[in-house]
Amino acid sequence: MKKGSITIFLSLVLVSVLLLVSIITEAARMNVVQTECKGFTYLASDSVLAGYARQIYTDYGVLLVWEDKTIKEQLMKYLQANINLADLNPSGTNIMATRLKDINIEKTNYVVRNGGEDFIKQVLSYMKYAVATEAVSKLINLYSNNSNQKKSDTSGYMVNVEEKDSSEIREIVDEINNRIKNLQGRNIKKELKTEKKRTGFLKYINKIIEKIKIYKEEKKEFLKENRGKSGNDYMDSNFKILEQIKNTMEREELIESGNLKEKWKRIGEEISTQVKSLTVKTSTEEDQKNMGIYENAKKLLEKGILSLVIDDVSNISSASISDSNLPSKKDYNKTTSFNNITDKAKMVMYAGMKFGNYRNVKKKSSLSYELEYMIAGKDNDRSNLTATVEQMVSIRNMTALAYLLTDQKKMAELSSIASSASTAVGVPFLEPIIKAVLTEAWALAEAINDVKIMMLGKKIHFIKNSGNWKTGLRSMLAVQNNASDKKGDINYQQFCYLLLMKKSIQTITVRMLDMIQMNVKKNYNHLFDINQCFTGFCLKAVYESEPLFVSMPWVIHNLGQKIGTYSFAVKCKADFKSGGK
Repeated sequence: MKKGSITIFLSLVLVSVLLLVSIITEAARMNVVQTECKGFTYLASDSVLAGYARQIYTDYGVLLVWEDKTIKEQLMKYLQANINLADLNPSGTNIMATRLKDINIEKTNYVVRNGGEDFIKQVLSYMKYAVATEAVSKLINLYSNNSNQKKSDTSGYMVNVEEKDSSEIREIVDEINNRIKNLQGRNIKKELKTEKKRTGFLKYINKIIEKIKIYKEEKKEFLKENRGKSGNDYMDSNFKILEQIKNTMEREELIESGNLKEKWKRIGEEISTQVKSLTVKTSTEEDQKNMGIYENAKKLLEKGILSLVIDDVSNISSASISDSNLPSKKDYNKTTSFNNITDKAKMVMYAGMKFGNYRNVKKKSSLSYELEYMIAGKDNDRSNLTATVEQMVSIRNMTALAYLLTDQKKMAELSSIASSASTAVGVPFLEPIIKAVLTEAWALAEAINDVKIMMLGKKIHFIKNSGNWKTGLRSMLAVQNNASDKKGDINYQQFCYLLLMKKSIQTITVRMLDMIQMNVKKNYNHLFDINQCFTGFCLKAVYESEPLFVSMPWVIHNLGQKIGTYSFAVKCKADFKSGGK
């Protein structure tokens, strides 16, 4: 009896020990399983990121993964392979007894989201080591100096005034001038001797006055139709003199006291002096030459800029694109936290390092002029180059015009030629308009010369002054070598940087992504889609594990029930910065 009690006691103790050991072992196993699954998840995430596009990294120094297969499919493949490898004894008991139940991709960091924010982060990280801080500061200073230049207050509105409707006015001016010439050729004293002669003379004066009134009305209407601004000319002075003569004669005719003969002799002398002061302009050979300068200036303002800065336009690239799937054409949320000028300068310099331009064409690129595409956003090289050159000329034109208006010597020359040309035109009030056209054309010619020098691969002076002004008013399009080798002066690519700095960082980024997509499609994989590229993701992997040690008979019998399947989840954030942690 005593021996039986001991046996029962020892049996109970043994079962309790086995139960405790099984539960502890199961808990330890599950801890190992969860740790292993966590490792599997991290490893699988890193494996997905390891599939980055090597060609993009080689060409552009950024890490992107193309989602040609869904992230979930790739993760399931890697996770299942890791789980299978964990079973070191396939023919025996699988200590893991684990399977992947589901994967939920909670977030994917596509490179195009938020205006390409993740791409910007990688570029800025790359540029920490790719370019010196001094170079970035120099670009910012250059941009700031250019932005601080204010547009000059010139008579630019007059440039739009045309002469196509001025023939009638010219006829009126010719008639007025002929009448005044005739008047100046008369003997005024004799014209005033008798009342009859005075009446005829006054009638002649009134005819000239009426013609000038008609001229003034036509002038007003002409300027209104052509958006010009009214101003005084020599016809206004003539009108005042003639009105004074008329008023004097009418007043004196009413006064009959005194010696009439002596009175009209005196008045005749006064009127003779006034008549001589009347202005009559006749066109000379010099006026016609100056008129030619004016005509050339108008033609210059009407010409296409590209043909003026490039001698042989037939050599311009004809490459074009027709991809409707570009990031710049997608309706993404184009906002990013990167908006300071330093970040933008780094992005611009990165663009200059990795992409080509007119002076430095990259091989195997979809467009030859890539920086120009980022500036203009057109679908072909010619349009992009044209838009870029026009912007360059516009900026240099503003710089040249600002200086030109301060140069007294040049402005005096402009005034002289404008006055002479207006005489040849035969329309006096066009003088300020002609001067405005000549001023704008001269500044434009100087700007074209500057840009042409840059297109030839040379530098130009950034600040315009008398020492580096090269074009002449009489030969505006004669090419002058205005190149500079001084430190601080700029070349074509640096000028492209200035134009890019005027764009938003989002615009620069998405057009850069456009170029990457087009170039990768052309050179490596025609199915490539950068809209499907990502730099990271967040996931939640759900695992299931079958009970092992708690499935033993002594556990089940003592617990009174069968243990169900374990289920647990592992969350993971994977990107190129965190390294899958």
